[in-house]
Amino acid sequence: MNKKEEQIVLSNGEVANVKDTQSNYQNILIVELDGVLRVIDKETRTLAQTLGSTHNQHAYYVKKS
Repeated sequence: MNKKEEQIVLSNGEVANVKDTQSNYQNILIVELDGVLRVIDKETRTLAQTLGSTHNQHAYYVKKS
């Protein structure tokens, strides 16, 4: 049975789907944004900075079924 994903609005106005994780992170959420899994700060709802110079260098892509 598929559980409906929660959607949240980020600080920049974009809408992202919150992903369920087996770990209980205290200060972050894992979200899917434009087909890419990203990390956001729970309180400010801002995207964490990537390590590379481009958005996609260290991102995890979600496989669509």
